[in-house]
Amino acid sequence: MTELMEIEEQTLPSLTYRIVNGRVGGLIDDQDAMRQAVEKILRTERFVWPIYDDQYGNDLLELIGKSMPYARNEVKRMLSDALKADDRVDEVTIDRMEQIDDNSLAVWLTVTTVSGELNVETEVSL
Repeated sequence: MTELMEIEEQTLPSLTYRIVNGRVGGLIDDQDAMRQAVEKILRTERFVWPIYDDQYGNDLLELIGKSMPYARNEVKRMLSDALKADDRVDEVTIDRMEQIDDNSLAVWLTVTTVSGELNVETEVSL
């Protein structure tokens, strides 16, 4: 007779090192760690750094040279895909997007995580 084990899903702690100006500065956890993770994902180009797997980072550089209407649509998808690759991110909502100049967009988004909601602002160059 085979016994079935009940598996309980656990959320692992998000304890990590605080990075300030490229230097390690102590430890952070929960919402501070999630904010740092989100900012790092938004700053990291995918497929460039061998230390990260192929799901980590973003593809925003692919938008360079593209038309503004195309970029506006793709930015939503690209930001959502990049952030949702982290299993601690539940939802990504683009709250607002404004054209700064001919080659850049400011994007305000809400990232719903296991540690709560984060309001994030980022700039995307085209």
